[in-house]
Amino acid sequence: MNIRGNPSITLRQLWHFVTAAEAGTISEAARRLHMAPSAISMSLAELDRLTGTQLCVKRKAHGLTLTSAGQAAYVQARQILDLTDEIVHLAGDRSSVRGPLTVGCYMPLAPAVIPHMLRAFAQRYPEVEVNFVEGYHDDLQEQLLVGTIDVAFLYDIGLTPEVRTVSLLEVRPHLLLAEDHRYAGRQDVHLDELSEEPVILFNAPPISTRVLDLFRDQGLTPEVRHRSRSYATVRSLVGAGMGFSVLFQRPRLDLSYAGLGVVSQPLDITAESDPYVALAWSRQIRPNARSRAWTEVAMHSFRNLDGG
Repeated sequence: MNIRGNPSITLRQLWHFVTAAEAGTISEAARRLHMAPSAISMSLAELDRLTGTQLCVKRKAHGLTLTSAGQAAYVQARQILDLTDEIVHLAGDRSSVRGPLTVGCYMPLAPAVIPHMLRAFAQRYPEVEVNFVEGYHDDLQEQLLVGTIDVAFLYDIGLTPEVRTVSLLEVRPHLLLAEDHRYAGRQDVHLDELSEEPVILFNAPPISTRVLDLFRDQGLTPEVRHRSRSYATVRSLVGAGMGFSVLFQRPRLDLSYAGLGVVSQPLDITAESDPYVALAWSRQIRPNARSRAWTEVAMHSFRNLDGG
């Protein structure tokens, strides 16, 4: 299909350009599109010729960088592709939803959420090329706002008003204890019973902030012995008997603790509200057909996960 106004520019060339811009390298774009890198390079070179300007700079050590003209062209090309998806999607044919989709995920959620979602989504929309980005809340929100990712799995706390969300699953605070801890296996442990013990804090907002608020709401000041932005490190420190941790992970969303020397169990606490795992997108960017399809599958999958 040709673009009106410049009949030589095709949607395929724009698709190659957008994919390369989002991938950051020709080789990664070729992998995503299942094409030879030389074919992508030729497509980009032809687009430069047709537009009369250089849209990107390819440097071996730095990958692919958009020029100022390329940045403007990327925004317009992405809009054209999204509008094309809208037109095709009117038929309601799932097989017509195709193209790239970039999904962000709050890092602690990714091991449990992403594999399941990739499998479920591929079964319903096999023509969509899904790539995912792991990160922390602030970084992922920024990427949503600038459009480098389409949607993201986040907790619904600490979010900017510029982000819209749909809630998927409520999560409750859980204790992480060493398997030989005196309270391991007990279902009614209160925070004040652990007030003299050190805390291993998963140190990434908004969850770290929410955990510290739980202590303060109970009139407690936690003794934080170690802080880490890695769930694996937190689990290892707890397993080594260095302290306990409070995490917002439901058992069905949790990773296996086998062999780690730790147990996860509900915390007996009354809080004003618990956070939700949510799917988020920018209010300033209209979701395309691929993003809406991902949201549809996510809502269905999490509803089943929740037993509803």
